[in-house]
Amino acid sequence: MTKIKLTCYTLFQEDEVTKQRIGYFENHQDPENICSRCRMCELICAFHHHQVGNPRRARIKVILLGNGEDIPVTCLNCEDPPCLSICPTGALRQIDTDGMVEVNKNICIGCAMCVNVCPVGAITLDPVEGVASKCDLCQGDPQCVAYCPAKVLKLTDAGQIARHRMKLFAKFLRATGEEL
Repeated sequence: MTKIKLTCYTLFQEDEVTKQRIGYFENHQDPENICSRCRMCELICAFHHHQVGNPRRARIKVILLGNGEDIPVTCLNCEDPPCLSICPTGALRQIDTDGMVEVNKNICIGCAMCVNVCPVGAITLDPVEGVASKCDLCQGDPQCVAYCPAKVLKLTDAGQIARHRMKLFAKFLRATGEEL
């Protein structure tokens, strides 16, 4: 008798909300596929939202890591966002359709409590308006993704980011000859 092992994976259930976010995917083997430090993502974001070329007003931030490495950071669209529960005015709200947290700048008082609890520092206070500012994925068409010359920014979900990291780790193990 032959035994057959069947493995079944459920990737998405029909009623499941897939939370979109901006993912950073780089390939160190390809110099064309690494953040080039051009900061185009910040410029296009500021221009799209405020019609200015001021990267300080961007909702995505490029963080300098040193040694010529930078990484763009934006809202992770957390499963249980701490910014929601800390906001004293309810200016932050989560949209049921996609789970994205939005800022109602008309009722935000600029207290920065959301800035302090964000685990990745993706919420900032707009330097001109003085209210909370965070990525809104440009209402489904993120301009940073569209204009990134290195194409390292992609609209994705947490599962896709995890699979990408697993592949990188597996390649690292294979290259170093280590086994789990």
